[in-house]
Amino acid sequence: MAKLLALANLKLKGDRYSNPNIRNYNRIEGSPRSKNPNHNLKMEVRDPLWFLCRQWQFGEFQGEDAATAYQANIMGVHSVPEEITLHNGNKITYSIDKPLEMVIEREDIDATLFLRAQMGRHLSKILKSKNIAKYTKELQLEYPIEVEVDADDYEGIYLEKAIGHLLPDGYLVYGAIIKNEFKSWYETNANIDVGHYDLLAKSADEFGAWFHRLYQQPGKDESAWVPEHLEYNFALDSKINADLKRTLMADQYASGHLDWKDFDQKQSSATASDHPFSDPVEVVQTFIPAPLQFSGMPHPRLWQMEDGTTDFGALSASPTSIMNLLLAEYGLTYSNDWFVLPYELNINTICEVKGICITDVFGQHFHIAPTVEDPEMDWQEFAQFHHTERDNATFNESIFYLVPAVGKLMESEDIEKVNLMRDEMSNMVWAIENTVPSAAGMGRVLKRNIPSLSDFEPADEESKIRYVLGNTVPDNWIPFIPVHKKVPANVIPQEIRLQRARMPQSSAAKSKLISEVQPVYFIEEQEVLSAGTIVTRNFQRTRWINGKTFLWLGRRKAAGRGEGSANLKFDQLLDIRKNDP
Repeated sequence: MAKLLALANLKLKGDRYSNPNIRNYNRIEGSPRSKNPNHNLKMEVRDPLWFLCRQWQFGEFQGEDAATAYQANIMGVHSVPEEITLHNGNKITYSIDKPLEMVIEREDIDATLFLRAQMGRHLSKILKSKNIAKYTKELQLEYPIEVEVDADDYEGIYLEKAIGHLLPDGYLVYGAIIKNEFKSWYETNANIDVGHYDLLAKSADEFGAWFHRLYQQPGKDESAWVPEHLEYNFALDSKINADLKRTLMADQYASGHLDWKDFDQKQSSATASDHPFSDPVEVVQTFIPAPLQFSGMPHPRLWQMEDGTTDFGALSASPTSIMNLLLAEYGLTYSNDWFVLPYELNINTICEVKGICITDVFGQHFHIAPTVEDPEMDWQEFAQFHHTERDNATFNESIFYLVPAVGKLMESEDIEKVNLMRDEMSNMVWAIENTVPSAAGMGRVLKRNIPSLSDFEPADEESKIRYVLGNTVPDNWIPFIPVHKKVPANVIPQEIRLQRARMPQSSAAKSKLISEVQPVYFIEEQEVLSAGTIVTRNFQRTRWINGKTFLWLGRRKAAGRGEGSANLKFDQLLDIRKNDP
């Protein structure tokens, strides 16, 4: 059935129209004779020769003298990092009985009212279990809880009124035990029986063991936090051979989860003062290669039904989208040319793959070396997981570090939260204390309290305006002003950093994050992004592979929410009838 379509084309001639020129177009459209599509869906082949030609065109008649791989031997060299080097040069011996994140992030716990009462309560329970609870009053008299609580810390005030007079200060008792002063106290106290000295000594040991088991505390000068960079800085050392050692550096870690990509590698000469590292071990593992497959993968043969779960047409890849292009090329061209070889690796192990030996069903052996060892591949090295070499190193290593990182983690609410925000109008950075520690043990949200200036009384009742030197900002906004870095006398200073300051008539910083460095605290200017930087501090708890639980206090750094303005103004003439600061 054909339909006739007519198109009238009017030609313009001068100012008048000529006669219309009629052109005819025919279009053939199918007219189904039946509403049942079963016949069309059968896909009947009417020409077998055409079907064979299509198979030949797709290369299904080409034969290759190639065998199937049935065995793969992978040889790797394993070394174990056994020492942590902090940014200050101090070294910590490390083993996998503790998560690496906990060792790096842990810091001294704050001696809040809640902690003192918690420790005092547990000490009282220990004394009660040994039938010497009568000495709790003696401890309370010697070590009373005396903590200053801020006037706006209502939870801390309520806690102090509730239990401040009922328990001894367990934190002071713990300090006396550490300094060996607790024994002198009960031996010189006339109200304590001599026969209970041993029980008090056992109670002290049990109390100290409980505290160390509950809270993970670092040793002296074992902090990896760098305040001026708002990051953790550390390195892991292991042995390559008798003359060389490998260092994995993580000098910009602040995300809260360690992974292989946080480390860069570096080689250095071994010295006599280094830790006696264990020698690397060669390991050979054997596996059966399995073809790599994924859901929606195109079939390599013609006339095979596909599930169609992958829509390759939806890949919007630009010339610079390398990963999208690689995925499309793999799925469409090389999907049946890849094999999966699992490789078992213990945590806290650096593995360098030396090569893979493939054995096929014909008994032939093929050795596959890492691409970094091929001299013809220097200009186009391919590495999926590769640690960056530091100091423009010329060596190439195919290594991978399986980090002993925490899998699942429980985190408390923020004890501290500071938002470092840029203010381009005033040319400074504001550290906004959103959350600060409470005496009750957790964090408390600060309110935007604007300090009031002194009351203004005009000298003349007829005055209508007044001069204000400058206004102020909320008291939880701590200014950081740009200053030049110190350089030698013959060098012109160019680089700047941010120095903590203080607004007139405002309170000092209450959070430990920006007040722990005294008297002058600097932050590197590049650490505060244009979007701002948010630093938090909270408790974290996890259960490790040996079944033990670890609780520590750590920090996080994340990007902020953009720039802001404190509306700081100077040299103003204001209406005297307005009570503006």
